[in-house]
Amino acid sequence: MSLYKRPGSSFWQYSFTLDGIRFRGSTGTESKREAQALEAAKRTEAKNKTKFDDDWRLRDVLGAYWHEHGQHAPSSAFIEQKLDVLSRIIGPNTKLADLTNQKLLNYKAARRGEGLQSHSINRDFNCLRAALNHAKDVHGKTIPNIAWKKVRSPEPPGRVRFLSTDEYEAILAVSDPGLQRIIKFAVATGLRKTNILTLDWRNVDLSSSLITVVVKGNKRHTVRMTAEVRAMLAMDTHRVGAVFDTVNFRKRWDRAVKLSGLDDLHFHDLRHTFASWARMAGADLADICDALAHSSVAVTMRYAHIEPAHHETAFDRVSSRVWSQNESHSTLARKK
Repeated sequence: MSLYKRPGSSFWQYSFTLDGIRFRGSTGTESKREAQALEAAKRTEAKNKTKFDDDWRLRDVLGAYWHEHGQHAPSSAFIEQKLDVLSRIIGPNTKLADLTNQKLLNYKAARRGEGLQSHSINRDFNCLRAALNHAKDVHGKTIPNIAWKKVRSPEPPGRVRFLSTDEYEAILAVSDPGLQRIIKFAVATGLRKTNILTLDWRNVDLSSSLITVVVKGNKRHTVRMTAEVRAMLAMDTHRVGAVFDTVNFRKRWDRAVKLSGLDDLHFHDLRHTFASWARMAGADLADICDALAHSSVAVTMRYAHIEPAHHETAFDRVSSRVWSQNESHSTLARKK
């Protein structure tokens, strides 16, 4: 019997054997129902702990992921920051068996206490999940069964803020020449900030008007330069190293935003501007998806509500035919 009472004690005791290991102790309760629930929890805990056949801890998981993948990724600085905070809050010596849903819920509460919002905390969890999967796939480790969908927080719809023509002219007017080149390039290509600020001349082929970068998912993405983009880049005769002047970039960008009077403008909004202007010019979602290197059109659907400036909607197509049919019927009636 796994539950019993010792002589002279009113508390229920538990005792069971799992994989040859005996687990026993006091439940600390006089209620048999509560003791049964606690004993079931102890069995689950014991089963989880016996799954892990070595002493790998969180530091080993994060360390392996960083040295074998993270430091070589285009977003290495972002990954390093996420791994550092995971280690700080969860604890580098945390055993894999102790990495539970409750532990991650506590982590989420701690990050909320630091002022972070849902999307930022979910990025933390994305890094942790990637590190755990790396430990499983590359090192053959058994990882905890985390209910990721339950642990993650729901996020609001993606932010889509794009510039009007007047706003675009306003920020260009207060930007230095080097920042103007960056802004024009960003809006004309739709590339992410990291790809732009780290762009090297070795990835630019003016003869074929092609730019090649590495985007999310470690995929190669090719951008075909328009004549205007090519002409702007061709003006630079010193084509070695970085394409753009990024010295004090953050300070220069913040200053331009402040002087332009544009509220709540992020650099990533230039990418939204590319997509939104393309949509208004008549580009379909599939073309925009390819241009932005989105994983699927489902991601690009955030721009679906933007109507092309000269676009005949389904209502227009049907309505015109309805009135056309009415007119033809009237003509026939007059002839009769």
